[in-house]
Amino acid sequence: MKKIVVSMFLILIISISGCSTSSEETSDIEEAETNEGTEESENNQTETNDTEDENDENEIVDEGTNTVETDEVNAEDQSSSAIPDLQLQVQKIDEEEGITIENNEIYSQLASVVEADPKAGIPNDFSVYPHDIIEYDDGSLSLLFLAVNRLHAPIKNISFDLTLGNTETGEYIFDQHRVELEETFMGILETDSTVPFMIDIYPEDEDLFIQLTNQTTDLRLENADVDLDE
Repeated sequence: MKKIVVSMFLILIISISGCSTSSEETSDIEEAETNEGTEESENNQTETNDTEDENDENEIVDEGTNTVETDEVNAEDQSSSAIPDLQLQVQKIDEEEGITIENNEIYSQLASVVEADPKAGIPNDFSVYPHDIIEYDDGSLSLLFLAVNRLHAPIKNISFDLTLGNTETGEYIFDQHRVELEETFMGILETDSTVPFMIDIYPEDEDLFIQLTNQTTDLRLENADVDLDE
């Protein structure tokens, strides 16, 4: 019996030892797993914290970026709002004929164009914009431009070399064409004002003008000369 007991005891001891060893190993494994789980949890927490920090940083960067973009947009809006609205003028020669914005179809249409884009023009500069083609009763054609004065003073006797064409096809309506807008028929172009003028074109230029886009248009003013009316 003792043997058995001892044997049993030994077995029990072995079993207990085995269980103990196994238990210890299991405990070590569980501890390791627990530690790993804890480490993973800590790592996950760290990663979560890092992610949150990154998100916070990204939010800060985004907010900063948005603030810069918003500031730039606001600055542009403020700069644009600081520019007075354009006023449409009637040419002196037309005014002498009794033509007004209200009683003339072309001037009335141009008034709507100016009203739709009252901030047009380059600050502190003189510029021209091609607008439309005018057809006369005899079938001849003219290209209508708007001259815009954003200088600090009224101007008169305006002259410049005009180039207008298509950069893709290499076809040009005007190539350094000399334009002279004399005071005798144009009058004085007030500051923050615009006035129309027309230049005759050939019939074949009509299709070329219609095909122009913002990407293909080559519009240049060179050798400009104006008299300030101060």
